[in-house]
Amino acid sequence: MSFLAPWFLAGLVSIGVPIAIHLINRERKTVVPFPSLMFIQRVPYRSVRQQKLRHLLLFILRCLALFLFVAAFARPFFVKPPSLAAGVGAKEVVILLDRSYSMGYGTRWKAAQDSAKVAIASIGPKDRATIVAFANDASALTEPSADHANMERAIARATISSEGTRFGPALKLAGDILGASNMPRREVVLISDFQRRGWSGQSEIHLPQGVEVIPMDVSGKDVGDVAVASVETDRASDEAGAPVTVTARLTNTGSAPRTVEATLELAGRTVGSSRVTIPPAGSVQARFAPTTVPGGITKGSVKIPSDALAANDQFFFTLAPDEAVSVLVIEPTSSRTNQALFLKRALEIGDQPRFRVDVKRVDSITPRDFASRGLVVLDEVAPPGGDLGVALRAELKGGTGILVVPGDVPGDRVPKEWTTVLRVGYGDVVNRANAGGARLARLSYASPVFEAFAAPGSGDFASAHVFTHRTLRVVGDSGVLAWYDDGTPALVERSVGQGRVVVWSTSIDDYWTDMPTQPVFLPFMRQLARHAGRFSNSRPWFTAGEVLDLSRHGELTVGLATKAAPGADAPVLSLMSPSGKRARFSDSTHASALLERGFYELRTQATADGAGRPVAVNVDMAESDMAHMEPRELVAAATATAGTVNGASTAEAGTAAERERNQRMWWYLLIGAFLVLAAETILSNRLSRTVTT
Repeated sequence: MSFLAPWFLAGLVSIGVPIAIHLINRERKTVVPFPSLMFIQRVPYRSVRQQKLRHLLLFILRCLALFLFVAAFARPFFVKPPSLAAGVGAKEVVILLDRSYSMGYGTRWKAAQDSAKVAIASIGPKDRATIVAFANDASALTEPSADHANMERAIARATISSEGTRFGPALKLAGDILGASNMPRREVVLISDFQRRGWSGQSEIHLPQGVEVIPMDVSGKDVGDVAVASVETDRASDEAGAPVTVTARLTNTGSAPRTVEATLELAGRTVGSSRVTIPPAGSVQARFAPTTVPGGITKGSVKIPSDALAANDQFFFTLAPDEAVSVLVIEPTSSRTNQALFLKRALEIGDQPRFRVDVKRVDSITPRDFASRGLVVLDEVAPPGGDLGVALRAELKGGTGILVVPGDVPGDRVPKEWTTVLRVGYGDVVNRANAGGARLARLSYASPVFEAFAAPGSGDFASAHVFTHRTLRVVGDSGVLAWYDDGTPALVERSVGQGRVVVWSTSIDDYWTDMPTQPVFLPFMRQLARHAGRFSNSRPWFTAGEVLDLSRHGELTVGLATKAAPGADAPVLSLMSPSGKRARFSDSTHASALLERGFYELRTQATADGAGRPVAVNVDMAESDMAHMEPRELVAAATATAGTVNGASTAEAGTAAERERNQRMWWYLLIGAFLVLAAETILSNRLSRTVTT
């Protein structure tokens, strides 16, 4: 039994009140008139009068009433003891096996597999057990059963991942499995090296009441670890074939200095080495001599001799040619003076990426002008028809971006074959100059176009006025990225194959808006061109557990057979993992998780083995921190959430109605107190009449 308001038990001292009343209160004597006693001899008489408890039944009733009142206000309730069925009946067991890459340290993984087999051996024929492997996420390797052979096979097939440790998802999955069980006993066997970084106090744990967590620590004795933490590259110039200097950062978590030989590999051959001494609990830079990189995307790695934890002894990266993004701006035959000047200047300022902008009139365009373009801007011209249209749509499906600025182009001038591509209808030209101009009132900060402006003060779009704009009618799966203050769309996008079409409803010069003269115009246009177009300044590596999203990293598809035959669909892209697993991309599925360290390969069905776009993936270096936490800390934190709320014990886990039923005792105590008071009143009145008579 427990109490919701235990401080009310202090009221039990009030039971002393009836005791005092019965000890102090004396009976009243009846005065009897008597004649003079002057002739009666005085006889010395000594007596010691002791107060005695009189009317014991009345005294007991009064004490009992006070006790029941105090107990009722203390709100007692019953809790089903977690150990009520301990040692009795079948049990449901979830065996959590840590497969994060730190488990590859020394003999930890073998110790973990042996510990799992020991846990399996304790499963009886009436018990059920589930094997769950976890790293960043958790997944069940077996169905709940008592099949020892099946569970041991699952343990033997399990492998160490390239991801870090997170206890939260594993314990949550265990809680879900045990919560659905009807077994009288429930256990979680947690096998891990118990890295402190894997536990967060904010982890959502849902372990049912009465679950026993049994930790099995396989960390052993920790020793120092040396790792290649990161790699940086520096080109001598932007020219093709310019030498590249590679610098690697090496770390040492041990208590003694370590001297290692780091080697640099590019395109599969060793091109340099650097011998360095790393101080204890410190890091050092290993710098390699400048080297010339072959053309195209080049695989690279820096590695050191393997130690107890081999997963972080080699760092993978890629080197891509530092080529500028080619942008083609197509103007009408009778264009305004310097119509593309603002856009051209905005794109050519800065780098990462660099843009090279060409401006041409629509009557001078040929299909060859679209080849190898990262972005094509239709600046107040209709999308081309005929062979030009076929060529541009093929480039679009292959990854080229198109920025459409409709201006006052009539909607009926858009070729029908572009209708299903744009999915945006051109409405009326709206003049809002008399109202002071329209403003961009709502932006989609989730889009890469505007995510850089999410922080306060990073971009003032409200100061820009749009005096004239085109009404856009969004059709189908097109998405709106920006709205005017009257709720009409200002910027619309749609993905087509590997490319993207973006429609901007006003001008890109100062003809319809003053935005080009505002400070926000330059970063906005660069973000818009970066998002809509494709460029080769890609990330040199990813971290295991990240997701490769081609909608954000479309530059990775550059050079992968982006051209297609006229009228044919764009090539289907797929991602080959280091272990040979393939993931296919489509218009609806353009993302894939990177779960293995090493080089992935992005390719089409026509790409030869080894000729695709390499994508480097490394382990999460935070997992190399071997700081250990005591298993009992994690067990206490995980089980506390099931039986306590804000540190106070609660009723048995269950529905709100069940918990309320467990707390109804105070009603019966209160009713009993009133009944006792009624009996006390009747008895005291009867005793009072007896005394007076």
